[in-house]
Amino acid sequence: MNAAVTCVADRLKRLPRRHRIAHLRALIGLQPDGCGRRHELSELLRNELANASIE
Repeated sequence: MNAAVTCVADRLKRLPRRHRIAHLRALIGLQPDGCGRRHELSELLRNELANASIE
């Protein structure tokens, strides 16, 4: 995973889950289509959504 994406994930951990999801969606929207960072952020979002359904 990209170091910048890892840094973002670490900073988002402090937020409530719904805010993490909202921030990830906003960050994904800022990235151009086909961008590697967009793909990594999308993976983080999928993980957050999967974890949210478990809890």
